[in-house]
Amino acid sequence: MRKIFVFISLLIAFQSCNLKKENKKTQAPIMYKPSEMAILMRGMYEFNKIVKTQIINKDSLLPFPEEFVNIHSAVLTDKFERNDEFDSLSKKFIIYQKAIYTSKSDSIAYFFNQSINTCVVCHEPRCTGPIPKIKKLLIPEM
Repeated sequence: MRKIFVFISLLIAFQSCNLKKENKKTQAPIMYKPSEMAILMRGMYEFNKIVKTQIINKDSLLPFPEEFVNIHSAVLTDKFERNDEFDSLSKKFIIYQKAIYTSKSDSIAYFFNQSINTCVVCHEPRCTGPIPKIKKLLIPEM
């Protein structure tokens, strides 16, 4: 009798393990879908990483990407983050980014750093995670 009880207990335990494995297999993973703004900011980061190198090497710059202007309308991860401060800083960012292409060569690094600092200031009260990465874009005084 005891052997039958042990056998049934082991059978139930084995079956429950198999059910858990089957349930895990049938559940679809939840995929993160970045917002328009997150995608745009990642593109801005990658672009500015290239521009930083071009400025340091005194190479000719890539043309200003007009999609950066979408910073004013791109859907944010949290729609409540778009406020007057965000709008003001995003306008400054575009002004500084465009100034990189219209200023004298001795001012290019200054305007580049101003645009990057604007990103940092905007991220401080909202989303601090990328700030260390953004700060790496700054061009040291040459």
